[in-house]
Amino acid sequence: MRRLLALLLSAVLLALAIPATGQDRAARLDALFAQLKAAAPEEEPALQIQIWQVWLAYDGQDPDVPGLLERGNTAMGDQDYAVAEAAFSAVIQRDPAYAEGWNRRATARYLRGDIRGSIADIDQVLAREPRHFGALSGLGLCRIKLGDIPGAIDAYQRVLAIDPQMATARDQLEQLKKLQAGDPI
Repeated sequence: MRRLLALLLSAVLLALAIPATGQDRAARLDALFAQLKAAAPEEEPALQIQIWQVWLAYDGQDPDVPGLLERGNTAMGDQDYAVAEAAFSAVIQRDPAYAEGWNRRATARYLRGDIRGSIADIDQVLAREPRHFGALSGLGLCRIKLGDIPGAIDAYQRVLAIDPQMATARDQLEQLKKLQAGDPI
């Protein structure tokens, strides 16, 4: 989890420096997802980081959103999840079309123990970016917390359809299938 947070923080810092138009963004993501689907295991982490950079780059019209994102990400890093949730809620209020605002709040809510709130936010992320493997992984974790093993299996299968090399999703899926079959894990 700490490795993922460190990678995300790096991606946030890089994304703030790389503005892109909506068309550039969509074309860039399409190309990256095509590469990700065919990637060798050693190529996968770099492609994931590039995708996160595009997701995190804010190209909307509200000049306050980048500062709110930074405030939320800093609070998340400091484990102040209430402040993080409030900052990401402000991002959503200012620009509800920005998927990563919803995703970041979903993460803060999960870390605060608000699993149903996290799922509601994940639904919003996926409505805006159905290939969001981070949100789908989060959905898997939420479903596990709720004891919904079939729902968790579905979420991780969806992750692997997007990113076949994601080891954490593959490991989770294997454990969940054993659990579903009644085998010890």
